[in-house]
Amino acid sequence: MFLIKKSMDIIDVYAWVTLYKEVLNNCIIDNAYRSKHYWLLKLKCRGESKLLKIEPSQRIHFSQSEPSSKSIDKFTSYLRAHVRDRRISSVSQPWWERIVVFESVKRGDALRHYIEILPRGVWVITNSENKILYASRFEEFKDRAVKVGLQYTPPPLRGVSPLANCEELLKALLAGKDLVRSVVSEWGLPGYIAEELLLRAGLYRDKNKRPSEVGRSDLERLVEEYRELLAESIQGRGYLVRYENTYELYSAFKPRLFEEVYEREIILTDFNNAIDAYFTELEVYMDLEEKKRQLEEALRAQKKRVEEQLKNIKELRREYEEVIETLRAIYENYNYVYDVFECVLRVKNTRGWGALSECGALRADQRKGLICLSLLSKEICFNIRKSLEEQVIELERRRGELSEKIKRAEEVLADMEKSVFKIEEEFKVKVYSKPAPKFWFEKYRWTITRNGFLVIAGRDASQNEVIVKKYLSNNDIFLHADIHGAPATVLVKGSREPSVEDISDAAVIAACYSRAWKVGFSYIDVYWVWGNQVSKAPPPGEYLSKGAFMVYGERHYLKVPLVLGIGLRLYCDQVYGEYIKVFVGSPQVVKQLSLSYVLITPGDMNLDDAKTEITRRLVESAYQKTGVIYTSIEESVKNVIPGSPRIVESGIGEGLSKCED
Repeated sequence: MFLIKKSMDIIDVYAWVTLYKEVLNNCIIDNAYRSKHYWLLKLKCRGESKLLKIEPSQRIHFSQSEPSSKSIDKFTSYLRAHVRDRRISSVSQPWWERIVVFESVKRGDALRHYIEILPRGVWVITNSENKILYASRFEEFKDRAVKVGLQYTPPPLRGVSPLANCEELLKALLAGKDLVRSVVSEWGLPGYIAEELLLRAGLYRDKNKRPSEVGRSDLERLVEEYRELLAESIQGRGYLVRYENTYELYSAFKPRLFEEVYEREIILTDFNNAIDAYFTELEVYMDLEEKKRQLEEALRAQKKRVEEQLKNIKELRREYEEVIETLRAIYENYNYVYDVFECVLRVKNTRGWGALSECGALRADQRKGLICLSLLSKEICFNIRKSLEEQVIELERRRGELSEKIKRAEEVLADMEKSVFKIEEEFKVKVYSKPAPKFWFEKYRWTITRNGFLVIAGRDASQNEVIVKKYLSNNDIFLHADIHGAPATVLVKGSREPSVEDISDAAVIAACYSRAWKVGFSYIDVYWVWGNQVSKAPPPGEYLSKGAFMVYGERHYLKVPLVLGIGLRLYCDQVYGEYIKVFVGSPQVVKQLSLSYVLITPGDMNLDDAKTEITRRLVESAYQKTGVIYTSIEESVKNVIPGSPRIVESGIGEGLSKCED
């Protein structure tokens, strides 16, 4: 499951308050309940019943669904005693922050409600002078305190309002390290909105530039797009972004980033319905996570019991072996033991304990009535107050008891291990990763060389055409397999100089995604030239079809084995955080950068079977490295397989296993 949002963002709060404050106005608070995740207010609004869900730090919205189970906590009791039957008289967003304020009145007495949709946010109820009467949680923060009797103080306000003048917004932008992070940190917007604005302003490819490197007119256009997006957000439309049968995002504006760049399905609905649908799904996700946590605890507890039972069985077996050895020693030396025993009884009664050594005893303990003998290099002690026969019978009885205890303990252990297996079967660790950001080059075949150069290649003739016309500069390196039916491949050189190894890494893409794979070649020649040697202009009197091009001058050839690496690679992004992608490239690069890898060559595996097997190996090897099971990668794997393959190697890669702060 991919759920990007865990709470409403500032645009959501602004849009929701603007759109629904009049709907809330004059509603009567009929009752209050507590659900697992939120508080629920039942409202009577002009003859219509409405449900308002409020979850500090996450959301406020009307809902179509009522929870199956409701409860009453201390805060709910306060709401029922002091807020029920009051009329909502006003709703506002007094600061450019995720704080919704509404007042409830009864007989002229006004209570003010501060709903903080912020990390560690609270629902604070004050009187008309802002003195705190009650709260969903009392806490002392670094910069304020939420306690009865104190004046309510909002958390430190963050970000510049889009309603501020243009100069103030531009000044804030210029304070950031790069364009996208400036929008996030200085304007106080989440990463996906920052990238949405950059896309709308035509600055998406410049998102990592320093703001000072971007022209003023471009920055002013970004400010304009921000204000236009704000205006769009209060039109009442809601957009749900759907991916793999779940919602990963909602917004009050059309999310062009997800539609155009990520190619997601967009569902249009009412804004409040979009919030409600999304958070309903999030609740399901949170419940699944809670179930997983409970199963983890149960599994740990059961494994601990198994360990204790193993220790118990080990101790029983140790004692059992000791009894067996004692009985063997007695039986093999029975006549000797019997004679010593008789001698001891006779000497003890006639000459006392001090003379027992004459009978062959190692030592004697008069207080306990014991004599100890050395039998088969083992010290064995007997009680002279009982007959030898009685003690042998007791040992035989103890041997039988221990044998039965071991049998019962092993049966209990088997049941415990079955219980562990059952929990493990029920508890499938799955990571529902958020969608990885999709970059412009991902519509093409692509890889990264060992020194970080981007390589792109066409998937078809149309893409070959675009790559040569739009992305191939004179100083870039153009590669092509020496066979009809091969992708136009470009190593984007930039200002650095690639090594021979980098060119070899790029050549793997040119070779493996050519027709040579489907033909079943083991090797193919790949040539490379400089970008200025490639032309879309045909010779006089000739015609170049779509995707065709002319290459002039000397060609440099490489003999390239058709071995493609497929890996699971972990990425660490300043805006999006941690995410994974299915990554392809030369075997050396994929092994170096990925959590896990599979190497394939042309073969005869069915593509669906290959997809399943490659996915299984990638997931299992990544799990060995990270302890995490990555899901929903099968289609990505299928999309990178050039044709029927044969798996030649798989294992754990050398790539990052987690992102460091």
